[in-house]
Amino acid sequence: MRSVRVRAPSWFGAPLRRAAAGGAAVAAGALAAGWPYWRGHPAAAAVTLACCGGFAVAGGLLAAGPLGRRTGAAFTAGAAAWALTWTGSWNAGAGPVVSVFAQSVFFVAIGVGVLLYPGGRLDGAVVRLWTGATAVVMIGGQAALCALSRPAWNGFGGAVAWPSVTPHREAFDCTYRAVTTLEAVLAGVLVIILLLRLPGTGRLDRRYTVPVAAAVTVGVAGALAVQNSLIGRHVTLDDVMEVYLVQGVFATVLPLAFLAAALRARLAELTAAERMQRLTDPVSVEKVRDALRRVLRDGTLDLWLWAEDGYVDVAGRRVAGGAGRAPGRWRHEVRTSAGEPLAAVDADDRLRRHAPLVDAALIAGGRALETVRLQAAARANLERARDARERLVRVQAAERERLAGELQRSAQQRLRALEDLLEGLEEAAGPRAREQARVCRRELAEAAAELDGLARGVHPAILTDAGLAAAMRLVAARSAAPVRLDLPDRRYPPEIESTLYFALCEALANAAKHAGAAEIRVAVRDEDGRVVAEVRDDGAGGAGAVPGGGLAGLTDRVRALRGRVDVDSPRGAGTTVRITLPAPR
Repeated sequence: MRSVRVRAPSWFGAPLRRAAAGGAAVAAGALAAGWPYWRGHPAAAAVTLACCGGFAVAGGLLAAGPLGRRTGAAFTAGAAAWALTWTGSWNAGAGPVVSVFAQSVFFVAIGVGVLLYPGGRLDGAVVRLWTGATAVVMIGGQAALCALSRPAWNGFGGAVAWPSVTPHREAFDCTYRAVTTLEAVLAGVLVIILLLRLPGTGRLDRRYTVPVAAAVTVGVAGALAVQNSLIGRHVTLDDVMEVYLVQGVFATVLPLAFLAAALRARLAELTAAERMQRLTDPVSVEKVRDALRRVLRDGTLDLWLWAEDGYVDVAGRRVAGGAGRAPGRWRHEVRTSAGEPLAAVDADDRLRRHAPLVDAALIAGGRALETVRLQAAARANLERARDARERLVRVQAAERERLAGELQRSAQQRLRALEDLLEGLEEAAGPRAREQARVCRRELAEAAAELDGLARGVHPAILTDAGLAAAMRLVAARSAAPVRLDLPDRRYPPEIESTLYFALCEALANAAKHAGAAEIRVAVRDEDGRVVAEVRDDGAGGAGAVPGGGLAGLTDRVRALRGRVDVDSPRGAGTTVRITLPAPR
């Protein structure tokens, strides 16, 4: 984790000067390399020098920024190679050989630069295989063409230095077609790789990679079409120079697309402050989090705020393992000017490449973060109180179950044993003592029955043994009004079953006692991650929670488990009590 610091845009100052100097140097090199051709073609010279220098400037700017650093280095190398390509215009010495191999290096550098964007790595076996195959076809294929040809077959003079080994026109033409076909296949594979990458990229990256993929398709298709125009015809030096010219124009589409994408990224940084302020007015914890999600285009982003001794989420719940890092996630810490923890953003790891934009959004939202931290602290205190109430309900449910079991196992067993002892005394005693023993046995039987009822009231054994559905069937059978049940057979945690049981019993008792219902319906179901129970009757209606009444107690019990109770009771239209509890975690 690191603190947020204000950063100057990465393209101003020294990086821009270095990129401009590099572009000027490459343009000067292209001018010197192609001078014999430029003297007779000034318009072509202006276009090519602008493209070549622009290619180098774009590469230098990309290399200076965090997005596409290695792509920029590859483009800069490609621009230098393209300048050397024009040495063929001298048509003397080693210039033509340097020219054809520089052209191959140029296209390899472009392809590698495209695949390095934006992560800076050649990820995956297919990408690495494509890179190796492209280097072999472009450079190795050019070497084979040189070995099988004479300079004149490539548009150059016969006196130039040329690495011919076994010149053979038919073999040269076949090899030329084969190399050109392989280049077209590799170009198509490159486009497919870029398209297959799109679904796996983040939403923010996709804004920049889609235009790049389109530019690659246009640029590569145009360059190949021009290259294919030389097949099966007598080639002159002017033909070769024209092909270089048109290919350079098509190729320049690529750095322009990358440069436009990077400019969009810088523009997003500059507008982050305005967007954050607009999206967080009025300020709330949820609005700040949602604003960060929209500005950074990451729907999974989560915002944690520092409260006392740890991070809490937007609901005030303590974040477990706040200092750890989950796979594929990036945790970015925000600190106050005094260096104290303020907040942390848990985002998709792919946003790491856009750290300046993340910083800009967090700086813009800094004041809002300071404000909502107080809200988060209050929510954290409320959440701790709720946790305490929830733990208390669980303890009460467990204690009820323990006490009911203890009554049945211990006290009732003793009463039964004492009853058996009196029965034995009754048989052995005289008439008067026998009558007294009978009276004692009746009293013991009544006490045992009362104790059994008390145990069922504390926590019925059937609820523990067979679950909510079985316990409610027993309650329905004893109800004064007919009850229709729609209950699942599944089991819930003890605190859920206990709370639902007593809440449903209370609602049933109210319906039977006060509503004058002819029929009561009870249903329990799982719904959207919650447990929902409903008690409907066709009685008089007009029910409501009275302080100290049954519905009020029912509501308190349910709220202790983070649930809620809704009562719909219009007069003369019956009553519906709806109990909602969060599903077991």
